[in-house]
Amino acid sequence: MVLRIYNSLTRTKEAFTAPRGSSVKFFVCGPTVYDYVHLGHARTYLAFDMITRYLGFLGYNVTYLMNITDVADRIIQKGDELKKDPLQLAREYESAFLEDMKALGITNVAAYERASEYMPQIIAQIKSLVDIGVAYETETGVYFEVRKFPKFGQLSGQIQEELGLRRLELCSSKKNPEDFSLWRKHDSGLRWDSPWGQGRPGWHVEDTAISMTRFGETYDLHGGASELVFPHHEAEIAQAEALSGKTPFVRFWLHTGLLSIKGRKMSKSLGNMIRIRDTLREYAPADLRYYFASIHYRDTVSISDLALKRARNQLKALQKNYNNFHFLQPGTDASKAERMNFLRRAESEFTRHMDDDFNTARALRVLTDLARKLSLLARTGRGIDQKSKDEIDQRFRRMADVFGILS
Repeated sequence: MVLRIYNSLTRTKEAFTAPRGSSVKFFVCGPTVYDYVHLGHARTYLAFDMITRYLGFLGYNVTYLMNITDVADRIIQKGDELKKDPLQLAREYESAFLEDMKALGITNVAAYERASEYMPQIIAQIKSLVDIGVAYETETGVYFEVRKFPKFGQLSGQIQEELGLRRLELCSSKKNPEDFSLWRKHDSGLRWDSPWGQGRPGWHVEDTAISMTRFGETYDLHGGASELVFPHHEAEIAQAEALSGKTPFVRFWLHTGLLSIKGRKMSKSLGNMIRIRDTLREYAPADLRYYFASIHYRDTVSISDLALKRARNQLKALQKNYNNFHFLQPGTDASKAERMNFLRRAESEFTRHMDDDFNTARALRVLTDLARKLSLLARTGRGIDQKSKDEIDQRFRRMADVFGILS
């Protein structure tokens, strides 16, 4: 079986051909730390945690990086409202974010990289883009000239005529409406020195500075929520490929579906945000992990108390069936080979579904059915030898660990 991943760039499932045991570089867009993170973030970061776990299950050595956007207008505005230094405020919310990730059992991230600590690399990238003629300076800042990069729009599927109607940032000094900011000049507030005067970077260049510094000019996987396809990830591709002249910047682009509540996208701007830490007061982390695993990572998720309670009950049933298996007394069983065969069949089905673009929903059903069969085995009172019992237990846990739902 071959792992096939849906690539947002090509809009098809493609074979992931890296040899088993090789290193895999995976970059995921992290939060802008101006508030507590919400269940929409949990939906995305749990999906990529499970994907990382499965790549490890297959034998890959994954280096998983996530950026922390700690340089942004929203952080500065929040700091002004609270009369706090913006970077200090960002550190407080970053600390809360890391607490939430730990509580959810997301422990595979090798490093969380702050944008503010990559300012020399950010400035160097912008300077190079200006030097090669794809960016220009105005009285307000430095902008990437989209028409100098003909492939702009390939990720989101937009043609040049459509892009011309998308005014990415309101600014009268730009050459074209679709040009996006690399550096914004500011003479007050949070700012750094640069060849273009004091200011701070645009959002998109922060991520390419981090990922290209850590991973080089091309790498394997880049993930984020689907709302980041345009303009954020589109801009990352333009910056990186214009700089390096190499394509593709990233082999596979992965995007999670959005999370909605009562039919509306959950977001801070809409005021319907449910914080992760508030949800964890009522539901266990495993409940959330089970619920999000039961839905394909690219699908939209509708969150509700009813859905989470149903997931909690389903998880309890799975755990009860699994625990029942431990009451099975060791002994001899002439049908031991048959018992091991249904385990192998379950493992094959589990892997087949996960190899199909990380279909956790179907793989979770395989695990649930296997737990039910193991419970039935215990109820029949037909023992198997201790070695076989231990092997079944180990292999069941290995599959369950992809979801992170067993203690």
